[in-house]
Amino acid sequence: MAPTKVILLACGSFNPPTNMHLRMFEIARDHLHRMGTYQVIGGLISPVHNAYGKKELESSTHRLAMTKLALQGHDWVKLSDWECLQETWSRTRQVLQYHQNKINSILHTNNCDDCNEDDIMWVPDNLTNGTTGTVRVKLLCGGDLLESFGTPGLWADEDINAIVGQHGLIVITRSKTNPLEFIYNSDLLTKYMANITIVTEWIQNEISSTKIRRALRRSESVKYLLPEKVVDYIYKHNLYGSEKTKYLHAPYPNNYEFLTPSPSDLTMESPSPTNCMIICNNNLFSRPPTYEKRMSIDTVDSGKGDTKNLLNTLRHPGQAVKIITEKTGDHCVVKSEVRKKHEASSLCEDAPAKKPLKSSKSFTHFQEIEGGLKLTKSNTNLKECKSCDENLIKFIFTKHGIQVISDVETIV
Repeated sequence: MAPTKVILLACGSFNPPTNMHLRMFEIARDHLHRMGTYQVIGGLISPVHNAYGKKELESSTHRLAMTKLALQGHDWVKLSDWECLQETWSRTRQVLQYHQNKINSILHTNNCDDCNEDDIMWVPDNLTNGTTGTVRVKLLCGGDLLESFGTPGLWADEDINAIVGQHGLIVITRSKTNPLEFIYNSDLLTKYMANITIVTEWIQNEISSTKIRRALRRSESVKYLLPEKVVDYIYKHNLYGSEKTKYLHAPYPNNYEFLTPSPSDLTMESPSPTNCMIICNNNLFSRPPTYEKRMSIDTVDSGKGDTKNLLNTLRHPGQAVKIITEKTGDHCVVKSEVRKKHEASSLCEDAPAKKPLKSSKSFTHFQEIEGGLKLTKSNTNLKECKSCDENLIKFIFTKHGIQVISDVETIV
């Protein structure tokens, strides 16, 4: 038995026509020829009328022009503008019936001398060159159109009967669709299952006109997704909100608020210096006007030394100190030289009473400072820290410990 001659007709908005639209024809023809039941003699693309009212639908003038450009160099798929030239939107069943009737008329007359040239521009060339026998027009579509048959109120039952029963479907499956299950769940489609051919696209391609329009609005590249001439046409006429700039530019280059922060990002707060005066007694870092020597904690042992060496020592940052709380509640600052001696006497609970620290050389100059290291309410005021000498060490209590800050360096 000779295979049935068919013409594949694709209806849709083609807004814009993509490489996937053209690819569908190739996939379907390969499958039908491989099965040996049909012989594809031509293909047709029929863009929908402007009155269809789809969102972001460009005018038929642009869509027809883009489709013509996309089909340049294509040897067996042609453009049919009949649907766009009608006064209003036409149903898919009417589009199929028109083209089927026109083909039947050409086949029965065996010549096109009386045919209007504009009406037969879409007719396949081999159909006008002596083709005999029956030629059927089948609807080429994707799995999403097949599933739309189940949407209430979208398709009339008589339209589905005519499309599937009289013409037939060639369905190209897409990912995440199961057309066989949908056919099984529909009594109407199951009735005409013999007229439905399922073609599996093993090389998945998720190109869609919706995604193309989104990319164009964002000034993203659509190269290799559309025919090159179609891309040029879109930019030339500024369709779909496109611009020739390839990438987006932030309105404020230094504004990164649009970036999504990482869940691990934490806002770090600076440690509060309100407890500074608990240890950094205001009187500790103050000196009488007559006191000529500038002295820091790290130089308490060299108060009687050379003034020049003393000033050089004052400029040396990063000195770490140890703070000990006496049983009386007073705080003492101990240098490393006396740290071991003091630990033996002050940190052991059973140890005998320690000698006064005033006998230590390390603390000779602390006696000269008014009040020593005494905690007062006025010392807790942050504003009073301003009287602290900038060359001296400052202490900040944080949840991680005591932070010691000198002129340049910080030790925690």
